[in-house]
Order: sequence, then structure tokens, then C-alpha cells
Amino acid sequence: MSKYNIISDFEKQQKLKEIEQECIRLNKSRYWILKQMGIPKSTYYDWRKTGGRTKSKAPKIVWNKTSEPVESIIIGMRDDITKYKSQRSGQGISSQLEGLGIFITPSGVKNVLVRLGKNNELIGSKRTFIIYPRSTKFLEVVCIDDVSLSNRKPRDYAVFNAIDEYSQECVAISFVDHRINRYDVISLLKKIKMEYGGYPKILRFDNAKAHLSLLVKQFCEDNNIITQPIDK
Repeated sequence: MSKYNIISDFEKQQKLKEIEQECIRLNKSRYWILKQMGIPKSTYYDWRKTGGRTKSKAPKIVWNKTSEPVESIIIGMRDDITKYKSQRSGQGISSQLEGLGIFITPSGVKNVLVRLGKNNELIGSKRTFIIYPRSTKFLEVVCIDDVSLSNRKPRDYAVFNAIDEYSQECVAISFVDHRINRYDVISLLKKIKMEYGGYPKILRFDNAKAHLSLLVKQFCEDNNIITQPIDK
């Protein structure tokens, strides 16, 4: 496979000067000089035609460009917040334009929106997650979760533990041979009270059904435990 050397405009202009100087110095034809320098004749004439400047790849004429009046209508439909999102999409705008006697494809509408920086306006912004401040004392925040050790049916085997956020130590642990349920959560909290003489101030957990059960919620309310389910 041929290898092409990419040279700058300055180098092209220097090569053109060097070719003319060598023709005068050696009193040889330009073709002979080009052959000695390894420059194809077509390349030389391209450089000479443009003065050693790189040709612009941008087309001088853009065909099938949407007219400005039609673009204004498209932007007006896009910015109309009283319409549904489906009506403000490329397909929806195309259908509405057809009703006005203007025929343009959804992809054509999208091209207009992309060019004018309006294409991503209907995409919802990323959700901001809640970041809780770190606890400053023992049993202020306790996080609970289970880790499955075996998924052999018909029974699971898992470890269910509670970790104190401040000390990062395990304050309670249970081994179960079934899927974690609401009674396991309450039992874990009772183990913390038996060991340390009180319940945690805040209980943090994921969105498992056992953690979000009404029984667990009621138990925490009765014992002044604040529940903090993490964002999904």
C-alpha cells in the first residue's frame, strides 16, 4: 500500500521555489527536476495552481438548503412550549409543516435543528443525586445491606450486616438462608440496641422491598429512627 506524506503549505511553497531554482542552476527541464525530487507532475501543477495553499474542502454552493422563512417556522414550532414533546420533535414538526403545504422530511427538520443548536433541547437534564454529609459520631448513621453468598435454589444463603458510617465497623450481622425480608431488618436493628444500648439515629439503605416495607417504616417511626433510602 502506498504511503502518503502530508506536508504543510509552507513546505509546499518552499518546494516550488526549490524546483525553479534547480531548473536555473542545473539548466535542466522541469520534468527532470521533478523526477529527481520524487514529486509527481500532477502534484506539482496542483501546488502551482493554488500557490502552495491547501484547497478548501467546503463546497462553494450548498444545495437543498432550507430557506430562512421555513427555518423560522421550524424554530417557532420547536420553541412553542404549549405543544407536546411529540409535536416539537422532528417527526411532529414535519407533519405540521405538511399541513401548511411545506414538505420536508423529519431528517431535514433534524438537520435544521442541529445546525441551529436546537436538537438536544428536549433531552432532559441529568438528575442531581443527593449526597449526604458524612456522620461525625458513632451510631449517627448506620447503613444496612445484604450480600448473597450462594444462589442455589430453593434457598439462598446470604449475610445481612449493618455498618456504622463514622467508624466503618460492623455493628450487627445476621446469616440467613432465605431472601432478606422485613423481619430480618427489624431483627438487625434489635441486635444493635442489645449490643450498644440504643438504635442508630439514621438508617440508610437501598430500595429493596424489605427495607421499604410498611412494617420497617412503622418500627423506625416508633423508635425515632430516620430512614434514608438512597437514590436509585
